[in-house]
Amino acid sequence: MIYAVLLLIALLTSSPADAIPCWVVRRAVAQYGEAAAEAFARAKGFSPKDIERAKRCLKS
Repeated sequence: MIYAVLLLIALLTSSPADAIPCWVVRRAVAQYGEAAAEAFARAKGFSPKDIERAKRCLKS
């Protein structure tokens, strides 16, 4: 539960210009699924380039 709260805080306080650490991307995808994490990122104004960068985190 604490990790979910920390993850949510990290996602909500980040602006699209900030780089999201790969550990945050992996945790969000593990917890909510790739489609939901991507939808959240798009809703928060992340660019397609930012989303592609985040997807590369899942491959590494």
